[in-house]
Amino acid sequence: MSEPIDTDDPSSFGSSVLGTRDHWDKAYSREIQNFDDHGDIGEIWFGEDSVEKMVDWVLENASDNSQSIVDLGCGNGHLLLELSSLGYSSLTGIDYSQPAITLATKIADEQSRQITYRQYDLLAPASSIGPFDLALDKGTFDAISLAEKEEDGKGHPADGYAKAVSGMLKEGGVLLITSCNWVEAELVKRFEECKFFHESGASTVVS
Repeated sequence: MSEPIDTDDPSSFGSSVLGTRDHWDKAYSREIQNFDDHGDIGEIWFGEDSVEKMVDWVLENASDNSQSIVDLGCGNGHLLLELSSLGYSSLTGIDYSQPAITLATKIADEQSRQITYRQYDLLAPASSIGPFDLALDKGTFDAISLAEKEEDGKGHPADGYAKAVSGMLKEGGVLLITSCNWVEAELVKRFEECKFFHESGASTVVS
């Protein structure tokens, strides 16, 4: 019988290539070539259903389309493209993979969308960014949870996530997160340290 997963310890999920920058650099480099050759924007991480649910939440809870929004681990930028099409104008996408940023920028330019993209590692930032009204995470915390432990073996990259995101938000700012590795109660517990709280009745963690 396999050992139970300790949800207080992200490393208990086990490491995966999905938690490495090299994997995403290679994946998005292939998708850049595919976009250049065929105009295909690439895979929609977590699928269209997750995008629709997040967009619906934003429309209901952040109806002021001038609010500043950042997509954490934006990939090809599909989520921000959807928000841009609905009139949201202060949109930023960050990703630690430069090929992802290159792809997202190409797609936005092709669609004449005014979206800011920036190569940025939120766990090892070279400079500050923000603050934002709303941060979106569609699978990025999951991917970070699949990274290797720190070199000293005592910590895990996911341990610094809540503090890093909290520092990017304005006072009263919100984090909307979608996860397939963590249930709501586990996410709420992980973000308590930075005074994140849970909004009952929605699959969200907010600050």
